[in-house]
Amino acid sequence: MKKFALFFSAAAVLCILTGLTAYHRSFPLDADLNGLEPAALQWFNRGRSVPCEADQLELYQPVTVGRLTYYPLVLDGRLGYLCLSRGFTGRYKFDHSGRGTGSFRNGVVESDGEQMLLFEGRNGDGRIARAVFSLEGGGPYALDIPASPVFLVSTSVDDTVSTGPISIEEIVFYDSQGRDITKSFDLSGGAIQ
Repeated sequence: MKKFALFFSAAAVLCILTGLTAYHRSFPLDADLNGLEPAALQWFNRGRSVPCEADQLELYQPVTVGRLTYYPLVLDGRLGYLCLSRGFTGRYKFDHSGRGTGSFRNGVVESDGEQMLLFEGRNGDGRIARAVFSLEGGGPYALDIPASPVFLVSTSVDDTVSTGPISIEEIVFYDSQGRDITKSFDLSGGAIQ
């Protein structure tokens, strides 16, 4: 009987260790995100017949929402983002990504009870000083926009605002003097999920 209990205990410990190892390996990036750029390039090159090179990827300042971290990026000239998910050990894995030919991306996202409006775009010339979003269920929400080749800004939103992309008609751009400059921009873009 003691041999059976000892065998059962050893098997249980082995199963737990195997599960923990598998979980650890499913989050390949350490808490400091060392090696993020080459891993991100590998992520985006999945299934591509002509892979992108390292000099075609630029990562910018991230925004964290709950357990998700969003990195704005430019890959091969296209605006996009990379979403990383943090596990309970503090390590990260790739959750999802998006990129396209548009100039802006936006969306209301939720993670761990935290709901945020994310807005990404290009503002290298600094003409946009502020973006105001009029959202159904809340708002308006104003975001200060930095003069940056690529930016990702965020603000908390009411939980009555539905998650998902925001219609571009609900966004107004202002310059540093408070003038509406929305019509001077190509408002094409995509969603951040």
